[in-house]
Amino acid sequence: MSDTTNIQEQIVKIFESMNLELPAGDIDLFETGLLDSMAFVQLLMLLEETLSVTVAFEDLEVDNFRTVDHIATFVAKHRRDRRIAS
Repeated sequence: MSDTTNIQEQIVKIFESMNLELPAGDIDLFETGLLDSMAFVQLLMLLEETLSVTVAFEDLEVDNFRTVDHIATFVAKHRRDRRIAS
């Protein structure tokens, strides 16, 4: 199982803990209304707690969080960057 696939599964579990059902990994979460500003803040907190990724202010690009696939790519990249910096 690839790192991104594992991350996607963890992200789906995060959404389930938020009582949000995801139809597919490529669905636009903002356009469909699944994520609003409050849910987005909750998602960021849960990503940090669950996946140990810190989201810096300059990384708060909506496109990084538009779909589960984008979120997984973002998390995987930040984990790699953190390992390289260590």
